[in-house]
Formats: sequence, structure tokens, C-alpha cells
Amino acid sequence: MRLPEFATHYYLPEIGPFRSLSELPAGSEDPIFLDLLTRHQRDPGYRRRYGRKYIEVRSKVEARLRELFVARGGKPRRRHPYYLVLGESPWFRDLNADQSELKIPLLELDPGTTSLTYPDSFVALSRGDKPYFNQVFLLSELSELVERFGVPGNDHVVPYERYWETDFELYIEVQLWDIPPGFKA
Repeated sequence: MRLPEFATHYYLPEIGPFRSLSELPAGSEDPIFLDLLTRHQRDPGYRRRYGRKYIEVRSKVEARLRELFVARGGKPRRRHPYYLVLGESPWFRDLNADQSELKIPLLELDPGTTSLTYPDSFVALSRGDKPYFNQVFLLSELSELVERFGVPGNDHVVPYERYWETDFELYIEVQLWDIPPGFKA
């Protein structure tokens, strides 16, 4: 299998790229935040689902993700990462009807501020029954990671309806712990 040479960040155009729900204050009344959490109830083109405890669990997962990255020698410059997928994920792209995307060559990513999980960090750090779960990988380990486990190729198999009940091994997630190259905050 050929190793992808880029990572893709998917985002909603009205919100813009490289934004994080985790950066909003707990209990936020921010209309964007509230809209995202409930949009699936009124917009059939918006397939992303957030459970009632999503923000609470996400906060714990991100804290653990950061802790594991620092233990591996990572030097995060942000409290919360920005999320991308290795290569492309048609499943993730089509999760929302109006999704936009930005591709960043892997060579432009700083190894000191880039981590990986196999698969999505939410799944990888909240389950424990696979050899790659509860681990954070470094950018320098990507070739070995893909050689050992491959790149998930089941995008077409997992339906959007009730996807949260599946193993959800659709992509390798890339976390950027700094402002992305060429992007101004």
C-alpha cells in the first residue's frame, strides 16, 4: 500500500477551517456551538451526531491525547489539536453535504507538533481491545504504522446511520498541535 503524502482537514465553510469545539467555554451559549450539536435533527445533509456527553468525553480524550503525545516527546503549542485525516476519507468528506477541505503535504508538518492515532482519537483512546488503541504515534513512525496495520480502507462499508455503533476504523487521524503551515489564526 502506498503511503499518502498529505493530510486533509474537513470543515464547514460557514465556520471556517481549523476551529475547535473544545476551545469554547464549558456550557457555552455560543450559537455556532449549539447549532452544531443539534443540526442533525433538522438538516438531513448534516450527518454528524454528538451525544449528550460528547464535550465531556472529548475533553478527557484530548487531555489524554496531549499527555501521551508529550510523554512521547511531542511539543504541543496548543491546548487542543486541530484534526485531519491521513490522505483522504470520502466517508468523512461526505459526512456533511457542504463540507470543504484543505490538504497539507506531510512534509510541511512539524514532527514536534504533529501526532497520529489509529484510528480516530476518540475511538483509539476510549477503547482498549486493539494493539494500536491507547497510543499516540509520532509522524516519524507513520511508515511503520501503515506497514504494520495498513490504512483503513472501509470508507464505503460504514453507513452514516448509526455509525457510532460500529468499530469506526475509517482513517488514521492526524492531530496538529500548532497553527497549521500557511494558515493565519
